[in-house]
Amino acid sequence: MNTFRINFQDLGQLLLDKLIYVVLVSLLFFILYRISIRIVDYLFKNYSKRSWADSSRIMTLARLSKSALTYLTAFLWIYTILSLLGVPVANVLAGAGILGVALGFAGRDLVADIINGFFIIVEHQINVGDWIRFENLDIEGEVTSVGIRSITLISDDGATAFIPNRNIESLKNFSYKDRTMNLDIPVTAENLEEMKIKILQVNADYSQVIYDGIITRGESIFLRSRLTAALDEIDGLRLEIMDKYYTK
Repeated sequence: MNTFRINFQDLGQLLLDKLIYVVLVSLLFFILYRISIRIVDYLFKNYSKRSWADSSRIMTLARLSKSALTYLTAFLWIYTILSLLGVPVANVLAGAGILGVALGFAGRDLVADIINGFFIIVEHQINVGDWIRFENLDIEGEVTSVGIRSITLISDDGATAFIPNRNIESLKNFSYKDRTMNLDIPVTAENLEEMKIKILQVNADYSQVIYDGIITRGESIFLRSRLTAALDEIDGLRLEIMDKYYTK
């Protein structure tokens, strides 16, 4: 009579070997990922030092590159780990039925996000710091992040909106020629009036700045001014004006 026997010593050795492989592969992917991120940072940092470079566009492209690199690394790591564990990934996806269909739809949406995001960046439609409005979504605000899957912006009321790239059909960019940037100064109930007087005094010396008033984000209070200037001037003006706001 045949009996089913388990050789726990061989099984333990097999599991230990698999664990070692997983750890080594994960370590290798982590090292390669960190090296790739450093290379991206180095390239964009050198590029941004050029006098004619568009700093906002460089920041946008850098974030997009890092986002794409993160997704690619995660996908390759998962695929490699499953293959090491003996999981036939291709067969599993092909025979997963409903799961396969769901992954197919998710993959289609991801591809649509990537393609739309690519053209948004290449055609210079949006940069970090731009004030934009999505006409078909009735959403307006300042862009804080442009990623491979979505665009993040903060509206006047302080709400953060995450817009998948595939949902963007039409937009207005109010910063295309002269950039518009919000200058938000955090205040408390005790120093609000003092800071308001200081801000109004500083703004009086700059025709490019308009005082917008008080805004709140959660429990935080800010005094907002809006700076509008040419692309090659706005960063320098922002630093100059913010420095005067805080100079006593």
